[in-house]
Amino acid sequence: MIMNPRSYNAIATGPFAPLYPYYAGQILANAGVSSGCCLDVGCGGGYLGLALAEMSKLDLYLLDQSAEMVAIAQANVSERGLSGRVTTIQGVVQAIPLPDQSVDLVISRGSIPFWEDLPTAFREIHRVLKPGGFACVGGGLGTPEMRKKIMREMESRDPQWHTGERFSIPHHPESHYADALQAAAIPGSTVTRGETGTWVEFRKD
Repeated sequence: MIMNPRSYNAIATGPFAPLYPYYAGQILANAGVSSGCCLDVGCGGGYLGLALAEMSKLDLYLLDQSAEMVAIAQANVSERGLSGRVTTIQGVVQAIPLPDQSVDLVISRGSIPFWEDLPTAFREIHRVLKPGGFACVGGGLGTPEMRKKIMREMESRDPQWHTGERFSIPHHPESHYADALQAAAIPGSTVTRGETGTWVEFRKD
């Protein structure tokens, strides 16, 4: 995504804000995990992870490769009074700086289309999950109603926002992720594309 991090933070905490509690609730319901430790990969300003922290007893790691986004995430953590439960880390999904079997849940919204070397990324996610841990990574703009509202608000700000380079998101077919999961030898993984986005899920045995 080619966008100034602070501009993106303003959008994520503005028009996009309803997305994060929506997806956090969906993930918690699917994962069956509400305590322990969660890793938000490619967290940006930490929006999904922070929403999940507020809806559960999970402690959080927020991981992003951008030092500026990590700084924004830390500011968002402090603003929400979650400094005791949330830790920010600079790093990449292809080399997650956490020990083996150290987290119960791995989440991400919006960053997976940009990941390079997907098999390595998926293997790293699998590595840091505890046995029985769950991964849910993908992206979308919520329900069709939420998407329409976001589109209207964003287009009122900038009629070209979704076509210009400032918000250019790669679009990959489901096979792009399914092939990478197969190459990574991740058992029991699924790739679903529906009205709420495209999501990769798997549970570690």
